[in-house]
Parts: sequence; structure tokens; C-alpha cells
Amino acid sequence: MKKRILITGGTGFIGKNLIKSLNNGKKYEIKILSRKNVPGKKFILGDLKDYSSVNSAFKKIDIVIHLANSKNYPENIEMMNNLVKASRENKIKKIIFTSSMSAKRRYPDEYGKSKIQSEKILRESGINYTILRPSIIYGKGSTSFNFLTEKTKKIPFFTPIIGDGKYKMSPVYIEDVVESIKNTIENKKTDKKEYDVVGGDCIFFVDLVNVLKKEIGDKKINIYVPIWVCNLLSICFPNIIRKNNIKNITEDSSAEIENAKKDFNYNPRKFKDGLKNGLI
Repeated sequence: MKKRILITGGTGFIGKNLIKSLNNGKKYEIKILSRKNVPGKKFILGDLKDYSSVNSAFKKIDIVIHLANSKNYPENIEMMNNLVKASRENKIKKIIFTSSMSAKRRYPDEYGKSKIQSEKILRESGINYTILRPSIIYGKGSTSFNFLTEKTKKIPFFTPIIGDGKYKMSPVYIEDVVESIKNTIENKKTDKKEYDVVGGDCIFFVDLVNVLKKEIGDKKINIYVPIWVCNLLSICFPNIIRKNNIKNITEDSSAEIENAKKDFNYNPRKFKDGLKNGLI
């Protein structure tokens, strides 16, 4: 009998790529929890913020893959609470949660804090789980890179870079994220464990910006804004720039993928290799 999988956030960037990959294998019975109709897909109308609809959706489901995210970060906590409660009620065998590397920051922003709390709720739930923490994800259709592109385009004359731009990050290619999720579904080695899901190498933030600008044909020069100036601006204009966000952005990646390599043969491609398939 096929394992029955319910995916939240199935209409997002990761979700679309994951569903396509899972459907190619036809190994699982897949349903999507969505607030709107999903043409050509098996979907259940529901909202993660509404417990009754979550509880109804989780009936006759074996595994939940939780990809859904909210820009209203307290809603991330509410969604996880409902998800855990419904999972207990319906005896879900496993929850796979895509968290974020933001949860490992020394100075997390509100988004990172919501992920930290969501992880804690899941960890203490008593339900079997795997937590995956992707870094910034790239590939055609990437919402993160589309956001960066729009921000870059909106600023006229120059591109502002906080500090010297030489803080390390490890972008991960979408197919590597998808494979990491697939390889944890029925892998008992990954039960009640947490993994960083990042790229195969580290690059400087400024190099990432330069690659992105080249991709979109942006020829504006980079202007490097000293961190002390950014901190001063955060005092004068706290609604525009926050000191915690400056610390967050300029913090080097602290990822560790040895356990992922050992438990599910994680072998992410390097940034230059992923770029061959297009950045955005």
C-alpha cells in the first residue's frame, strides 16, 4: 500500500518542485492542503490557522511534509501548534518540517525566532519528526532570489552593501533541497533528528550580489556602507533598518552537513554548478 503524504505549502517554490519529483516516481499518494484550488492536483481545501480544517485534512494520512510559511511570523507558531495537535489526534507517523538556517543565527530576526519556536514545539511534541534547515534557495522560480532582484532594481544609481560584503553564506540549489526531503520520508536514520541543508561550498555575500546583478543585467556600482553607519541608521530609522537584522545579515554561515552526508547521502552541488541551470 502506498504511503499517504500530505504537503502543506505545496503551491510554493519548494512545494511545486517536490510534488513534481514525487509524482515522477508514483511511489506515494500525495495530497496538498491549500486555501485555494490547485488545478490538476489532489488537494484538500483548508487553512493551517483553522484547527478544524487541519484535523479533517490529516485523516487517513501517514506523513506530513510541512513547507508552509507566513510573512506574519506569529502565524508560523499558530500553524505548528495546530499541525502538532492534529498529528497527535490522527496518529501521523512522521512530520518533516522545513525550517530555516535563520533558526541557527546568534542574533535571529523575528522570522528566525518563529522558526526556533516552531522547532521547539515539534521537538517536544512526542511525534516522530525530521527537521531540515535550508539556507537561501536558488534555482528558476526562487522566491528568495526574486525578492533580492526586486530590491536591487528598486534602488537607483548604486547597490548598497553592508560592511565589506565578505560574510560567508552557502546558497543551496532547489533540487538538493527536494532530494533531502525525499531521502528522509522513509529513512529511519533521520527520525527525531535535525539537519542543515546548504550548498556544497561557501561564497561571500558580495559575490552572490554580483552574480545576481549580472544575471539581470544590472550595471550599477556597489557602495559599501560601514557597519557603524548602518547601526547609526538603525537608531535614527528603526522602522526601516534594525540592528538585529544587521547582525543577522553579516553573520557567517554556521552550517554543518556531516550528519546529513552520513544519514541520507547528502551531496549538495557547488554554487557554480547550480548556476549552470539558471539562477532565477
